[in-house]
Amino acid sequence: MDPNVRVTLHEMLKDRGYDRVEHEDDVSIVAKKTNHDNRSVMVYFIYEPKVSVKRVKNIKEMIDNDETKYECLILVYKTAITTFAKQFITTDVNDLFVQAFSERELSFNVTKHHLVPKHEVLTPEEKRNVVKKYRTPMKQFPLMLSSDPVARYYGLLPGGMVKITRPSPTAGEYTLYRVVV
Repeated sequence: MDPNVRVTLHEMLKDRGYDRVEHEDDVSIVAKKTNHDNRSVMVYFIYEPKVSVKRVKNIKEMIDNDETKYECLILVYKTAITTFAKQFITTDVNDLFVQAFSERELSFNVTKHHLVPKHEVLTPEEKRNVVKKYRTPMKQFPLMLSSDPVARYYGLLPGGMVKITRPSPTAGEYTLYRVVV
């Protein structure tokens, strides 16, 4: 496995608020949020070239038998994941937020690219304040797909809001808010 993948994963976990790594080995990483004891994430590495639905079912059973309650499962795979495995993730793993990343997607940190502006994930309170400040309903804000690389990096779910700050030649700095769909 490319060492950059692990570096990017650690940066992604830190950016999502997971600041304490509980366990790390060749197969998995378990991280927790210090201020929320029940919030934890598992990163699971699949070394087979193609991920099958059987493999995903085995991982789900392993997590179900674990006493730790995870809020998120991140699968990192080599090259491909079958359509049935993707379908199983979206339909049969209801109580867990599951994301699948290829090693190629994690070979660099997308948020550190020079063309990607600064993104800040807003809390529900900050989101309410923005809606109140601009007196605009949520559906009127520009949209960001949940499949966007930055949205996937931060693990954003539909309904979340992001503050984007980009440089402007005339204003110096330009702020934009986008809603995840």
